[in-house]
Amino acid sequence: MAQDRLMSAFEILKVLHVGSAFISIGGFALRGYWMLSDNPCLRLRLTRVLPHMLDTLLLGSAIGMLLLWQVNPFSQPWLTAKILALLCYIGLGMVAFRFGKTRRIRVLAFGMALLAAAYIVSVAFTKSPLGLLAA
Repeated sequence: MAQDRLMSAFEILKVLHVGSAFISIGGFALRGYWMLSDNPCLRLRLTRVLPHMLDTLLLGSAIGMLLLWQVNPFSQPWLTAKILALLCYIGLGMVAFRFGKTRRIRVLAFGMALLAAAYIVSVAFTKSPLGLLAA
């Protein structure tokens, strides 16, 4: 019975994690499009706050799954790869939206961040640090 509850909680967290990941990446892509098209929506308060709320849900669900799974993320090569790629994604996103001095640098950082996100998703699906190259 307790095992069933743990599995149920894990599945709920997994759905939250996957759902918030896709919404977060989609939102990132939309904000990048807005940046490229100089859309004023990029400056709205909701546009600046909502991603942080989504990313908190994403990170919280990941931590919850790790706690239920009782695993050190650095003991699994694919989880380590996801974490390192996530740090790259965050850094590139910061350059794209905040610290890029020129439009060219911001656009390049945005594109690289999208590639990092695609890599993270591929690692999650394959459970291999090689991502889609593992198939």
